[in-house]
Amino acid sequence: MPAQRLIERFVKEVVPEAQIKAALGSVKESVNWLQSHAHPDIIFMDVQLSDGLCFNILEKTHPDSFIIFTTAYDQYAIQAFKANTIDYLLKPIRKEQIKSAIEKVNHHSRLFQKMQLQEFDMEKLLDVLRQEKPHYRERFLISKPDGWYKLDVNNVAYFFLENKMVFAMDFSGQKHPLDLNLNQISEGLNPKTFFRTNRQTIVNIHSIQKIEPWFNGKLLVKTKPRHHEKITVVREKATLFRDMWLNA
Repeated sequence: MPAQRLIERFVKEVVPEAQIKAALGSVKESVNWLQSHAHPDIIFMDVQLSDGLCFNILEKTHPDSFIIFTTAYDQYAIQAFKANTIDYLLKPIRKEQIKSAIEKVNHHSRLFQKMQLQEFDMEKLLDVLRQEKPHYRERFLISKPDGWYKLDVNNVAYFFLENKMVFAMDFSGQKHPLDLNLNQISEGLNPKTFFRTNRQTIVNIHSIQKIEPWFNGKLLVKTKPRHHEKITVVREKATLFRDMWLNA
């Protein structure tokens, strides 16, 4: 996952001697790992994982670690994190945030870390998160020779990479160049509506017409409007895409 790789890279740059024990993408695999391994000193934990909220991990494993959340939730929800003395990183993640969070950990003793977890009011935070929704991007500003135009996110059928440039294809079949990379775009989109199928494309669920099996465990996605190249879902994401995202 791009966010995981970015955090891993920043951690290694800030603390070269750091050991990355695991990079996990779901509640289930995180619970299994924590139940069978010694808990690390620090856990960077995204609020929303592929199969649920990360707080289910804390409820089931009670890790003896300093928890640093990464979140796209707005300021009101962040106050709940602060009130519970748990650190957080607001997306998009920057290297300076990682450095600051690790420095904070280094200033606290193991005893204080345990006290933080014991005093963490999980139910209060869950209540806030159930009520509050993260802010997702709503539009893009498109530059054209005669001026600037607004492109609503809901009018984008898919985003794609072509000749090292990123484009948005709208539902009328027009493509628009964007001055952003796909990682930046993906971070700001509603994950219930958009899915990063591979390194080249992000699709809107409302553009999907048909899904077909493809080579080596991949899936072939047919959209309307059609893409000039085949849109495939990589094998590692195929089950998540078909059984959990489309069937949610």
